[in-house]
Amino acid sequence: MFESVFDIDGDASQAELRAVVERCEQLKSAAAAAQARATALWAAKRRAAEIAAGVSAAKRGKGLASEIALARRDAPVKGNQHLGFARALVEEMPHTLAALASGALSEWRATLIVRESACLTVEHRRELDAELCSDSAKFDHWGNARVEAEAKKIAAR
Repeated sequence: MFESVFDIDGDASQAELRAVVERCEQLKSAAAAAQARATALWAAKRRAAEIAAGVSAAKRGKGLASEIALARRDAPVKGNQHLGFARALVEEMPHTLAALASGALSEWRATLIVRESACLTVEHRRELDAELCSDSAKFDHWGNARVEAEAKKIAAR
């Protein structure tokens, strides 16, 4: 399905190889955004199915985080982090999700923003999201430390 995208021409110029690396980063970011949307939707569908089946509130969602981790080929203990990240992006941080989907943010940088906003109310998290990520062009020249520092600065207000 993706093989041709990842075939590397040994005769490619340095500029062409740089373009391949950049395109791969954009694809990774877009894939991370799609993965977040799919994860959040999976959780919502699981919840709806369990409610319809009469599963008690205490038992709803049991095992989903482990399934998510398994699907991502990650340690089972990481499943809740992946689920929390996905829900935050999809339900509360549309600008960060859009920046991730467009390739303006890497998954790690989106994680830094979500992490720094975790202590905020949903309302304040949305404000941080809009302020920091509504214009994603700024991220072209920012590194990880700058993204994290700006998120911290806004969260501290």
